[in-house]
Amino acid sequence: MKASLFLLAAILFLSAPFASAQKIKVDVDEGVDFSKFKTFAWAEGQIARNPAVSQIIISAVETELKDRGLTRDDSDPDLKIAAVAAAMQDIQGVGPTWNSQRYKSWGGYGNPSALITVSKGTLLIDLLDVRNNKFSIFRGVAKDAVLQPSTGDPVKDAKKVEKLATSTIKKIFKKYPTKSRK
Repeated sequence: MKASLFLLAAILFLSAPFASAQKIKVDVDEGVDFSKFKTFAWAEGQIARNPAVSQIIISAVETELKDRGLTRDDSDPDLKIAAVAAAMQDIQGVGPTWNSQRYKSWGGYGNPSALITVSKGTLLIDLLDVRNNKFSIFRGVAKDAVLQPSTGDPVKDAKKVEKLATSTIKKIFKKYPTKSRK
């Protein structure tokens, strides 16, 4: 009996990391020359319900773009950043204009206007080409990136997800077509 319990406990312990493994998908519009982008700004809209979590995401994304030589220019940007963190509930979003069967973040829909559900715990980051009136040219989707049980204290809740959200954003931007200078 003790051997069976020990074996069960060992199996559960060893399989736990795999059961909750984070899933990150990044799609890039291969027809775009990312080296031409020099400036960025944020699109309007709420990123996360918790303003402290929004600030963590903003800081991490800006760090990644600045490491690649881009600067923030709110008046005349080359790129706009749209991000959504579905921390406490599912939300819906629309696929990028260039979406096709090759792009897996959106399930490879042939219809770029298709609505999909962004599930609880998911972080979605889009980079939008302002100059060419394109929608998303870079999309990173990470599941299990912003799960946070609400304690009623937004600052405390944000601290719980800060390390995971920041490391997730680093992983997403490893797929950005120009490399970090660091």
